[in-house]
Amino acid sequence: MSVPEAAAIVVVFLLVVGVVVALTILKKLELEPRKKKMLVNAILVSVIARIMISAFGHNYDVSSYCIVSNILEQGKSVYAHTDRYNYGPIWAWLVSGFGHLVSCNTGEGFHVLIAAFLSIIDVIIGVILAEAYSWIAAMVFLLSPISLLISGFHSQFDNLAILLSLLAWLMIRAGKPKLSVLVGSSALLGISLVTKHVMFFFPIWLVFWKPLGKLRYRALYAGLAYGIFGASFLPWWADPSSRAGILKNVFSYKSFYGDSLVGRLIGLFAPVESFDALFFHCFHLHNGLQMLWMGFMLAAGIVLAVKDKRELFLLYLMTLYVSSPSMAWQYTVIPMIAAAVYYRLWESLAFIVAGTIALLLTATNICSILFCYMVLAAIGKLDPQHFAAVLLPLERYYGHIFLDSSQLCVGAMLVNRWRDLKTPNTVLSKRGKLIRAAVLIAAGCLPMILTLAK
Repeated sequence: MSVPEAAAIVVVFLLVVGVVVALTILKKLELEPRKKKMLVNAILVSVIARIMISAFGHNYDVSSYCIVSNILEQGKSVYAHTDRYNYGPIWAWLVSGFGHLVSCNTGEGFHVLIAAFLSIIDVIIGVILAEAYSWIAAMVFLLSPISLLISGFHSQFDNLAILLSLLAWLMIRAGKPKLSVLVGSSALLGISLVTKHVMFFFPIWLVFWKPLGKLRYRALYAGLAYGIFGASFLPWWADPSSRAGILKNVFSYKSFYGDSLVGRLIGLFAPVESFDALFFHCFHLHNGLQMLWMGFMLAAGIVLAVKDKRELFLLYLMTLYVSSPSMAWQYTVIPMIAAAVYYRLWESLAFIVAGTIALLLTATNICSILFCYMVLAAIGKLDPQHFAAVLLPLERYYGHIFLDSSQLCVGAMLVNRWRDLKTPNTVLSKRGKLIRAAVLIAAGCLPMILTLAK
């Protein structure tokens, strides 16, 4: 049996299991009939919306999935034959299965199937949030435009990695887990890293989180998680071309380096390249901003873990998003769970609004394409040249303005949770929350505006 055939069987199996798991958790939820009915309706609406959005077209990432699927269909190494795959092998196997079930070379069937799979993942996350936190958190997560657009149109699979890590966290969240539970949680986190290394720093954070147990158990936890991640590349390591691809496209991948709120703030004083040159001169490190970010993530993890915060997982997602030296549209889904859990905070509202606007202004998003089409049709200049002239600046400037704002909003939410300032948020009126959210979004626009002015 070839890899694509086996992957197709796995995909079908996961789809069935996902539906069964979601229904099982939903059935066991202790909610009032009215609330459970509302949650079920939200699930149905969210799944239908995601699948419908995916049918309108696809972007660069879905095209990359098709390339990966075709490479595996030919029995070749994905790490040796493309630079458009930057993760562990799990997602490559899954898209191979999607491509074996529905051809990715014609129509949007391949995209729709991926969106359906990611929709089920979102539903499982939603019902877990309803069980572990609140049913309203589940509603916010499922119906947020950010979740709808990322899983539906962009079809990024961060949610799969985050689901696995969320399950791993909930297994140990209460503290002092049994050894078998600790190992199982660590294995889940390792599989999450193999899927997509969103949680790469989290095992190190847990080394300093004393509720996990004695230091040797915490070290075992981190070592096992990283060991699974590293071992996932062993089947390709002996091949020089694959090894070179793994080192370059997985471990050295930088995305839109310096194109973030942090990079923009540094750029107000000196170009990021000059900042990197300073680090290269002093420490023989070429990527100064990246190294500074890694140091910050480690330091923040130590501080937050030592303070014994109960929601270390949510704090990690927010810290990762706000401090990232690279920012892309799909990253807005990373802190979405935290925003859903802390839905009462005005910072959460501000993030969802800013993130949604940023996604709607993306050149590869169906809404911005339709917007440009309507504008150009109205003025009678509907041709490719004018289309590109309107669409690209829409993303390059205005989209990034709100993307920066979304990072600032998450930063404010993180500070709020760190200080546990609950009272100001409970006494604020809805009007007060809206005003503060608007001010926060406007403040987040300043770095990009000042950069453009400079």
